[in-house]
Parts: sequence; structure tokens; C-alpha cells
Amino acid sequence: MPTDYYENVEHVIHVTTEIEQSCQFCGDADIFGDFAKSVNHYLKEHGYKILHIGQETRTGSSDNLISYTVAVLGKERSKKSASELVKVVA
Repeated sequence: MPTDYYENVEHVIHVTTEIEQSCQFCGDADIFGDFAKSVNHYLKEHGYKILHIGQETRTGSSDNLISYTVAVLGKERSKKSASELVKVVA
């Protein structure tokens, strides 16, 4: 992975099998409860990229270990063209 892979990341999302959530941008509830569908939705529909996929372990109420799959996704800053930048300055 290139050393500048994380450099332009502007927003980070934490997707986990622990918590079922709909999309925080468009409200798509079809991804609710489906880890793979959630990750793919953010990648395809909102332009995020994978920063990390792994496991998170916590201690449950009876001191047993509970493991979850997690994905950390990042969205890069939008890259404006030179003509768009000129419009902003002018």
C-alpha cells in the first residue's frame, strides 16, 4: 500500500457486525444487518475506500469474549479541477 494512501481521507466510517445501521448518508435500510452489503454500499454508492478490515473483541456481560468483524472506510477530499478553483476565487 502506498504511503500516501490515507493522506486525503476526509471522512471515516466504522461498519461493524456488532451494530445494525442503515446508511448514514442516504438512509438506505436495505443494508441493515448485512455487513458485506453495507461495506459494498459505501464503496459503490458513496465512493468510500477500504482503510482497514479486521476484528474487534470485547468482553461480554459474563466475562466471555465477543468478536465482531469491522471495516473502516474512508472518503477522500473531493478533487476540484483548476477551472472550478478559479470560479471560487473569482
